[in-house]
Amino acid sequence: MPIVYRCKNCGYVLHYLQKVGQDYVGIPSINEVMSKNGYICPKCKTKLTKPSQNDILITTIGIAKKRTMLPVKIGGSFYVPMSLLNGGKTQSEAEEEQ
Repeated sequence: MPIVYRCKNCGYVLHYLQKVGQDYVGIPSINEVMSKNGYICPKCKTKLTKPSQNDILITTIGIAKKRTMLPVKIGGSFYVPMSLLNGGKTQSEAEEEQ
């Protein structure tokens, strides 16, 4: 089962583990992933925060592929399609509407 750590604001993939055993380190904690970049998204410079329970989605690989939920490689980086993030809006745009 893939594990994707991404920025809530822009969808930039901070860490993508495609399968168990991919590397010798194992699954990093959210703190390890966020601290690697100084708790700032390297793409949009938004402060990274720990996910809430609503931010965590557990599903099968089949459903993830069908719904295009897996990251897409663009250049040397992975991104989650924007349509999955706040209905296609950045986090700041979604917050302004509330």
